[in-house]
Amino acid sequence: MKLQKSALLLLAVFVLQLAQFGYAQTAPSPEKQEAIAKLEKMSSELQLTPQQKKQMLPIMMEEGKKMKAIKTNTSLGPLEKAMQLKQIGTDMDTKVQPILNPQQYQKFQQIRQQEREEMIQKMRSGQPM
Repeated sequence: MKLQKSALLLLAVFVLQLAQFGYAQTAPSPEKQEAIAKLEKMSSELQLTPQQKKQMLPIMMEEGKKMKAIKTNTSLGPLEKAMQLKQIGTDMDTKVQPILNPQQYQKFQQIRQQEREEMIQKMRSGQPM
């Protein structure tokens, strides 16, 4: 009986230690999951180094948050949304360029152009962005 109490006490202490040191992790937010998925896709296409991926993630998360806010803002018209989304893309390009080498940046621009064309098609067909 005394052994069981000791085992339970040790288990409780272990669980508290895990929580204290952050080992009991929670799932990333949907925005972070989306940014990570987009980064992984882009990483394979651009052949990013681990350091580049680490630098790109916060930029992509920030872009995702801003884009979501604009897309869900019902007070903006389609033209205003398009202009603001373009500005977010331009800002991201400026932040990403120093991280990538010239070949990667060129490929990045091609990927972004394709994304822009897809977004324009969605807007023309009346689909939500």
